[in-house]
Parts: sequence; structure tokens; C-alpha cells
Amino acid sequence: EEKHPRVAIVGRPNVGKSTLVNALVGEERVLTFGEPGTTRDAIEVPFQRFGRRYTLVDTAGLRKRGKSHGAEVEKFSIVKTLQAIEAANVAVLVLDAVDGISEQDAHVAGYILERGRAVVVAVNKWDAADTDARERIKGELRWKAGFLSFAETLYISARSGKGVNDVLRAVDAAYAAAMAKLPTPKLTRSLIAAV
Repeated sequence: EEKHPRVAIVGRPNVGKSTLVNALVGEERVLTFGEPGTTRDAIEVPFQRFGRRYTLVDTAGLRKRGKSHGAEVEKFSIVKTLQAIEAANVAVLVLDAVDGISEQDAHVAGYILERGRAVVVAVNKWDAADTDARERIKGELRWKAGFLSFAETLYISARSGKGVNDVLRAVDAAYAAAMAKLPTPKLTRSLIAAV
């Protein structure tokens, strides 16, 4: 079977993960609602765009410990989200432009990197953020998530569709980089340079 990108859409509750999945697919494939906790399980959404296959995995929002409402369901949701990250080639970390970057966002990003997954950062709700919020989140990206500086960062609005096509372009680039086969001499030179 032809290899194609498996893309986990991850982030805190209510940042617009399901809305982004629907915008990428071009139709309402997953349920969206204004209340956090609508998505409880990892939902796989296979689709094609420009003749290329993708599998998007819409995940439950990862809450801070102690903020869970139904402990057993919450644990199940967290396990399914972490499994989705493990099974993905690329993770799209969705951040909220209005709320900014939380400690939880940094933990999720750290987990993605620990698992060796390629990552794309999508700052959602950009159209709803005023100038101060936009400047604040750009600063937070530098000092709270500076370890993601290598990842492409996109400023999007999943609801209006602004910048959504750039997400797939960035996913393709991240996937290509993650799956690249390097000849041994090139790999050795890269490792020597890194050390």
C-alpha cells in the first residue's frame, strides 16, 4: 500500500481542532461544538487532496491534570490522543491565538518531539485576535515554545478557511523531511556537525 501522511491534529480543548479537520477535508466530517470536550476519541478521517492521500486524526483536547470532569473518560481520551501522536508521521499542534500558549501546550509539544514526530504549528483563531493578542502570542512562541523554532508556524482561521491550505503544504514539507532517506556519508557529516 502506498505510504501517505498520517496527521494527528492535537492541542488543548476548544482550540478548533475539529473545525480545522472539517476545513481541510472541505466538508463536515467531525462534530464541532463551542463547548470543550466534544471530541472524546481519536477519529480517523481519510481523504484526498490534489491526488494525494492523507489520514487526519482528530483528537480529544488534552487538559491540565486536575481539570478533568469525568476521570475515566478523560483518561481514555488522553491515552487515545497519545496513541494518535505515536501512530502519526506529522502532528499539527493547534494553538489558540486569543488565549495564548499555556504550559499544557508546551507539554504536548514536548511529547510530540519526544516521540520523534514531525510537527507543524497552527495558530488558530487569528482573525479573532486583536493586535495585542497577536503580538503576545508571537512573543510566547519565542520564549515558551522556542524549542519549536524549527517547525513551520502558520497563522490561520479554521472557521473562515484563511490559511488552511497552507497547513497541508506544511504537512507535506514536514512529512518529506521526516521520511527522507539520507546516504550514510551525508548522515555522518550531519551528526558530526551536530556534535
